Amino acid sequence: MTADMRVPGEPVEPPLTPTGSMLPGSSASSNALAAAFALAREWAGPSLQALVLGGSHASGEGVWAQVDGSLVTLSDLDLYAVLGDGAACRAAESRARAAQPPLALHLLAAGLGAPLEVAFLTRDGLSRLPARPGALELLRTGRVVMGDASVRDVIPHWQPGDIPREEITLLLENRAFELLLGWPALASRSALERLRGRHARLKTIADLAGVFALESGQWPAGAAARIDWARSHALADFADHVPGALVDVPAALDGLWDQALAWRAHDAAHPVTSVPSPAEARTEWRAAARAWSAVWWHHEGGTSERFDPWPLATETASRAPLRRRVRRALEPASRSGVTPPIAVRLRHLFAGTPQHRVNASASVLLIAAAVSPSVPALPAGALRALRSLGVSDARDWDQARAQVVRAWDLWVLDGQRTAEAK
Repeated sequence: MTADMRVPGEPVEPPLTPTGSMLPGSSASSNALAAAFALAREWAGPSLQALVLGGSHASGEGVWAQVDGSLVTLSDLDLYAVLGDGAACRAAESRARAAQPPLALHLLAAGLGAPLEVAFLTRDGLSRLPARPGALELLRTGRVVMGDASVRDVIPHWQPGDIPREEITLLLENRAFELLLGWPALASRSALERLRGRHARLKTIADLAGVFALESGQWPAGAAARIDWARSHALADFADHVPGALVDVPAALDGLWDQALAWRAHDAAHPVTSVPSPAEARTEWRAAARAWSAVWWHHEGGTSERFDPWPLATETASRAPLRRRVRRALEPASRSGVTPPIAVRLRHLFAGTPQHRVNASASVLLIAAAVSPSVPALPAGALRALRSLGVSDARDWDQARAQVVRAWDLWVLDGQRTAEAK
């Protein structure tokens, strides 16, 4: 670009300094992240003011693995691209959307075995980030990797007690999708897919401690601190409210949390090298599904006396005010550009917003798997709940799982996770 084409404040990429995931002497990990930064910058266009790294790679908890001789990260890469105005943000979102579906292959070639999540927003938009766990983490550990470092000053200073119940529920529901997405990996011949599946399981287990903490207005820094907090302050009460069908979960959580913490220790300098066997993966998946189901039941106010999760799941789908449900039915928003047909949205208007119906469907599926004695199946109550939610009409558990996961990826996210599943 010539000098007369430059715009005021155009970002200049500084040298990448080592962070928790860009370790000194680890050129492969630094190169992988640099490739992602360059791609985000390309999508952002000429009005990019700054690029901020958030999530586990900023906090130093990004997990890396050695697969077929190459170093690959298993943790999502979360970036915030600060642009000059709303029009630039919309154009950037369009460019990022156009990169699907071959994006996953491009990322993997660069050493990124997980989705690249880029939020395009203005400086004002960054200052108005809602109170969510991700915003807490961005304030604590976010790193400006390109451009104007002063953008960190506008990140809102939310406290753990500011996180509303809805965001805690969404955190829990999103982890259900991580487990459902990882189900096919249990029998995969691909080492990378099996490692991705294990990462999803242990990420879910670690975040259950975060749910406990947020319910009490706490968010200790780092997964280890949150797990310690949950063990000390939440586990006993949780055990008192677990229904008989999931009575083994509180005792099992201790060991599962130990595994989750050991997993988080696999950074670029000490990557994962062993791949779980299918039998090990299935045992761990079921334990994670049962733990998630018990925490969901506790979070939604269930008691130990009677376990009937299906009506409760459909109630969670209708939690948004009617006005919001109408608005979402008439004016749906999706990063992927794909939304359910308007006839479907209107037919299920009273059941909940599209996102809440998808989330509740995932809850039904995961609980059904958790209480199935062996192969996941759909009992009558689960089938009735799925019909009322209107996301999947399948009677087979795995077919319903595939439909619900794809709806989540397309209606709520950007389509990266199921881009190759037609």
